[in-house]
Amino acid sequence: MILGELIRRKEELLRRLLPISVQQLKIVRQNNLTVLLQHLAVKQRLMNEFEAIEQQLRAFPPEKQQWENETERLESNKIIEHCALMLEEIIRNDSISMEELGVQKTDIEAQLRRVRQGSRVFSSYAKFR
Repeated sequence: MILGELIRRKEELLRRLLPISVQQLKIVRQNNLTVLLQHLAVKQRLMNEFEAIEQQLRAFPPEKQQWENETERLESNKIIEHCALMLEEIIRNDSISMEELGVQKTDIEAQLRRVRQGSRVFSSYAKFR
């Protein structure tokens, strides 16, 4: 693949990943871990493709980039800027998802402690009956 094709492929993947990251945040907020795991499996496949494209792009540092013409260079730079914005939003959504999952984990741990304490109290009470 040539540089322009790689850049366009990267943009395409980010366009697919962005709504997935938005959906992921909604799923986390619904606290539906089963759907979240399925969703993350789909996302991971796209992330693997994205990483492969990124690796190929590393072969084109700015000093080695060659363009067919100025129009292609300018268009590619616009796409690169757009990719950076989409990637920033995806990272932000993932970060929020992780924070919210952390809060949910803490809440679940607290609920489990209360259940265990209740079980102990119930067991103690049952012994004395």
